[in-house]
Amino acid sequence: MHSENVKNKSIIFFAILIITLSALYWKTFNYEFIWDSKIYFKQNILFTENYPLSSAFKLGYFHSSLGKRNIRDYYRPLLATSFMIENKLWGLKNPTLRLMNVFIYILGLIFLYIFLKLQSEKKYFPEITILLFALYPLNVDNIVWIVGRCDLFLLLWGSLTFLFLGLFIKKGKYYYLIASSFFYLLGIFSKEAFLFFLPVLFLYEFVKRKKISIPYHMAIVLMSAFFFVLKSKILGIQNFRIVFPANILEGIKIVVSSLGYYFRSAVFPVYHDFFIPLQNVVNLAYILSGILFILFLVLLLYKSRKDSEVIIPLSFIVFFTGGVLLLLFTNLTPFKLYARYMMIPALGFIWIFVKYMGRLKERVRLALAFVVLLVFILSTVINTYSYKNELIFFNRANTSFPENGYILFQMTRILYERQDYLAAELVLNKALSCKQSEKTAIMLSLHYASIEHVKADYNKALKWIEKIENLESYLDMQLAPFTRFLIRDKKAMVSINQGNSDTAEKLLKENIKQYKNIKEPYKMLYQMYVGQNMWEKASSLEQIMTEQFPFFTAMNTAQIKSHFDSMPSKEKIAFYIQYKNYRKAIDIIKTFFPLSLNDKILHAKLSYRAGNEDEAKNIIEDIFSDYSSDFRIMNKIGDFYLKDLIRVEEALFYYKKSLEINKSQPEVAILVFSLIENYLNKLH
Repeated sequence: MHSENVKNKSIIFFAILIITLSALYWKTFNYEFIWDSKIYFKQNILFTENYPLSSAFKLGYFHSSLGKRNIRDYYRPLLATSFMIENKLWGLKNPTLRLMNVFIYILGLIFLYIFLKLQSEKKYFPEITILLFALYPLNVDNIVWIVGRCDLFLLLWGSLTFLFLGLFIKKGKYYYLIASSFFYLLGIFSKEAFLFFLPVLFLYEFVKRKKISIPYHMAIVLMSAFFFVLKSKILGIQNFRIVFPANILEGIKIVVSSLGYYFRSAVFPVYHDFFIPLQNVVNLAYILSGILFILFLVLLLYKSRKDSEVIIPLSFIVFFTGGVLLLLFTNLTPFKLYARYMMIPALGFIWIFVKYMGRLKERVRLALAFVVLLVFILSTVINTYSYKNELIFFNRANTSFPENGYILFQMTRILYERQDYLAAELVLNKALSCKQSEKTAIMLSLHYASIEHVKADYNKALKWIEKIENLESYLDMQLAPFTRFLIRDKKAMVSINQGNSDTAEKLLKENIKQYKNIKEPYKMLYQMYVGQNMWEKASSLEQIMTEQFPFFTAMNTAQIKSHFDSMPSKEKIAFYIQYKNYRKAIDIIKTFFPLSLNDKILHAKLSYRAGNEDEAKNIIEDIFSDYSSDFRIMNKIGDFYLKDLIRVEEALFYYKKSLEINKSQPEVAILVFSLIENYLNKLH
């Protein structure tokens, strides 16, 4: 009867847990992909080409998606496999990906709850611990940030590993050790940091049994060694290289400050910085916080001499925090300090907090737990909103670190993708004055080239690319292969617009040769062939693309050609514009007589796009001369420069002329004021 009541209470508790977490996170299911998630899912051949599941064990976590040699490279085959299974079942969709994250999280919490019930007979200990941990604000990152699933697996497989070891200690059945070993293997193949559980498992058995099972611990050591050897062999790389500062005092300051950041994030998680640049962490506040953290650990270590119940949660804090501190001295980029790394140490903190809270009277203890839970829920709601889209996410980061070049680069990228080119240019301009790594400087320069390309100022675009290429001689460095790929891509875009098809063809074929599994250069080359009416080349490339990318959207060159041949002149202009053969479109426009005002403006636009800036300016000057007293036409030209070419100074010239003709245009006056105050003044 008693066991039945316990079982029923556990089921009710699980129901409360599921309902609470579902209510908190359901709004996040439709949030955008953020940062690494966006890269991982949208540029990864494992998903875009629907690779077989076995490929997850043959390719690196980032290697296949970015195609770079000098970028951090993880090996997490079970994590990749979980995403690949979803991709095959129902596709990679935001709602289902996050729903699965919540499901894994709940599953991990349930097994953790069962494990905690083995550790203490104190009333409400496992329930309060699980609720506080389940609603702990730092865990938001790993649930909503989809690729944070690796930490959810850390929780799930870790809970099962400890649960079955605990069952072995309690019941003495060796098949529990086999199960524990199996889940350890799943954990290490989900995230490398699972290795930090290894010493905790040793301590746990020793504390509970006063002896250890040597074959069990030898087995998990061998599993760990096997994993890292396999990782090194498959990826062709070594593990992170640890390089400590030559200045010992400086190294100590970094470590203590980083401890302070992690301690502050773990103990006061209600509002925290998701990550922090290393240069920002070394300050007096974090140094004092770090010293307090060390004293706290020393106190707990002292108490563990008489109270062995402290040892396991303390070991969670020590080994996992110590493990992530090693990342400070690696080449990990862009940030080495992430609050989300504190998931397992946070469990240790909460475990200890609830343990000592048990000394309070039951009513006081439950009231305190209720208040903390309410605060955690409110914080979770606020923190989840930061993941709604990338702009909100990096705006929050930018609020904390306004002078960080990498964050500004990410904001530039997001604004550019949203076609908010003026805002992107302002952020780029700010980023230039900030300290930044070589990689960030390269990406910023590429974005400047992209913005100048939108403005059809190809000389400036090519100058930005030239600056990147000159870095090799200035800084005695080699550009990464994928950087060269991006440079050739930018040059090819300019060449296509200018009608230099031979140059563009050569550049795109180099990109195809280097990265055969990336679709974009094939698509660009095919569209250029179609736009240049190179039908035979287009047909040949169509066949290659169909073979290379079986799941690629079907093309039909013969049908496109047949449709093109029957097009009237107006439709052919639209066709050539679509395929960026601006010179051919101009040739057709020149056959029209007389040219309407709209045709003249289109002629100017296409001349800019084709790189014939002088011809375009002459056309606009002729229009200005013919309609110099018409404020509506001045506005039309201003709109052309602002909306089609993002050229603010030229647009302002014509808007001001319009206001000289007719001052009763408040909307134009406001636009002029806004462009001057919010763009030009900030730009210069």
